[in-house]
Amino acid sequence: MGKKTGLITEAVSEERLAEANYYARKCGIPLEDALRIIESAYGSKPSKSKAPKHGKRGRR
Repeated sequence: MGKKTGLITEAVSEERLAEANYYARKCGIPLEDALRIIESAYGSKPSKSKAPKHGKRGRR
C-alpha cells in the first residue's frame, strides 16, 4: 500500500506534517483529514498570534 500525498501536504511545515502523520495513524483517519484538523486548531497563521493579555495589574 503506497503513501498518498495530496495537494494539502505540499505547503505544510515538516513539524505539522509529522504531527498529522502521528494522529492519522493513532486515530485511523486519512492524513489529509488530520492535517485539516490540525490547521483548524492552530488557525491559518500561528506566527501572527498575539501574546496573552495580562490581568488588571499588568506585568510585574
